[in-house]
Order: sequence, then structure tokens, then C-alpha cells
Amino acid sequence: MVKMSIGAAFSETFAFLKANWMQMLIWVGGALLLVGLLGYLFLGSTFSALAMAPNDPSIMMGAFGKIGLFALIAAVILYAACMLIWRGGMYPGEAPNFGWALQAGPAFAFGMFVVFIAAYIVIFIVILIFGLIFGAALGGMSGFSPGAMESGAVGGGAMAIGAILYIGLLVFMLWVQGRFIVAGPVMADRLTRNPITGLSESWKLTQASQWTIVGFYLLFTILIVVYAFVAGLVFGAILGGIASSGSIVAAIISMIITAAVVYLPILMVSFSMPVGVYRALAPRASGDVFA
Repeated sequence: MVKMSIGAAFSETFAFLKANWMQMLIWVGGALLLVGLLGYLFLGSTFSALAMAPNDPSIMMGAFGKIGLFALIAAVILYAACMLIWRGGMYPGEAPNFGWALQAGPAFAFGMFVVFIAAYIVIFIVILIFGLIFGAALGGMSGFSPGAMESGAVGGGAMAIGAILYIGLLVFMLWVQGRFIVAGPVMADRLTRNPITGLSESWKLTQASQWTIVGFYLLFTILIVVYAFVAGLVFGAILGGIASSGSIVAAIISMIITAAVVYLPILMVSFSMPVGVYRALAPRASGDVFA
């Protein structure tokens, strides 16, 4: 079993991005354009009806149904695009398999949904136990209320324990994400529609490097947040003046530029990261096409 290094994961991530950025733009751009068009067709009249009768329960229920259906369709399209990016990047020149992608993408999304539901159940149980143990000593869960903290009823020790719990839960979620980070690339590499295959193989591959992956994921997240903050400040100040002119066209143009400069690079790097980790963990498990 290969033990991953953070340097190798970064190298493979940006190697994949460098080799496949154009393909990502095509698939992501096409998927977003299709989702936007479907959103207009599905929800345009719905929002108009809500604006005209905001207190009508029947219209609200119908709107929720349409929004749910649209969200499901959008998820299928976006996850299918994600699978096409991963498969196309690992096997360049291969014809896009739309039928497989439209099945594998939602299957992967459902598998990850189940994983995180299980993780949140564990978190809920831990918080419940924590509340029963420490809340009883402080007069019930109300002992952790903001008023109790402001009044000094909650001592520094209890607050420190709460902070440790919060950090522990955050690390736990990063660990869960790290253990299943390569499930999608495994499915793309093996051209399978079975999410259990991807999840189980990801669990095996990440066994020896699980805490290294947590560190890599945390570092990557920090870098993305810093980039989004700095880019948002710089371009937000520039484009804010354009949007403040009152012109709808100017506002739309500023939104498009902001998305292209700030959010699209983050999205593309996020797509590249799972494959980068996969290649760093299993360099012979996929085609040596972007190293």
C-alpha cells in the first residue's frame, strides 16, 4: 500500500489541472449552462407565481415540489460532468460515455450522501452524550446558553471542553472526507456505476495515509479560503463600482466576471484534488496521462 505525501498530492493535483483545464471548462461550463436553462424553464413561472401570491399554500407546495425536482436534475447533470472530467482526464482520447456518467455521477452522490448522513448521526450521538454529561452539571443544556456564558455560569474549563469537542468534530468530518476522497476517481477509473466499489476501495487506499490526507485537505481548504477572500476583496471592490451604476447588464457582467475569476478556479481545483490524491496513493492504478 502506497503512503502518500502532501507534496505528491499537490503535484498530482496541479498536474491534472494543467493537463485538463480546457476539458473542465467545457464540461463545467456546459453543465452550468444547461442547469441555468433548465432552471429558467422549470422555475421561471414558479417564482413569478410566488411573487404574485406569496401566502397561497398550494402555490408554495407546488413550488417546493418543482424546486426539489430541479435540484435532483441539476445534481445528476453536475455529478455526471464531474465523472466525465475524471474519466476523460485519466484516459484522454476516449470517447465520452454519457450513459455511464449519467448513472455513475448520481450513484456516487448518493453514496457520499449516505456516508455523511451516517457521520452526522455519529456527531449527533456524541453531542447528545456530551450534553447529558456536562449539561447535567450545569443545570441542563440551558447551561450552555449564551446568557449563561455571559453571566459567567459556564467556567473556563467547560468552555475549553466545548472548544475541544468542536475541534474534534471538525477533525472527524475532515477524516471522513479524507477516507472517501478518492471514491469518485476509483469509479471513473474502473468505469463502474457501483458506489460501494468506489467507497470500499477508497477506504482501503487511504488506510496508510489517512492523517496525511486530513492534513492535506485542511491545508488545501485554508488556501482556498484565503484565495477566495483575497480575490473577493480585490475584484469585489473593482466590480462593485460597475454594478453600482444601476444597470442590469453591468450587474450581470460583474457577476459573471466574479464567478469566472473567483469561483471557477476554486471549482476546477476542487475537481482536480480527488484525482491528485488518487494518483499519489495509487500511481499505477490509473493511466499515466497527466503526470
